[in-house]
Amino acid sequence: MIKSCRFWRLSIPEGGTADHPLVNPFGPCSPSLEPLKLNPILVVVGNELLKDRAEQYAKRLKEMGKGIEYVEFKGEGHGFFTNDPYSDAATAVLPVIKRFITQNS
Repeated sequence: MIKSCRFWRLSIPEGGTADHPLVNPFGPCSPSLEPLKLNPILVVVGNELLKDRAEQYAKRLKEMGKGIEYVEFKGEGHGFFTNDPYSDAATAVLPVIKRFITQNS
């Protein structure tokens, strides 16, 4: 978690904490997402630094009844489908994205 703390410091406004809404959408400083009507969300992860947070994000939204799909590509790094666009994993993610867009458009 220490390594991810360094990344968060680069992402949040000066003086912000780990409870800033940009970092923690379910934190004490964040407005409730429950009453919001959200468009369907696709969360695609590999084996990356913030995988646990992405998984928790998807789980919490699903518990609120939001339309969310969580897809994990085990063993793949962050941005795997753009970093190696001709890999087997990148080829496998494209139909997932296409199906999600088609079903939710």
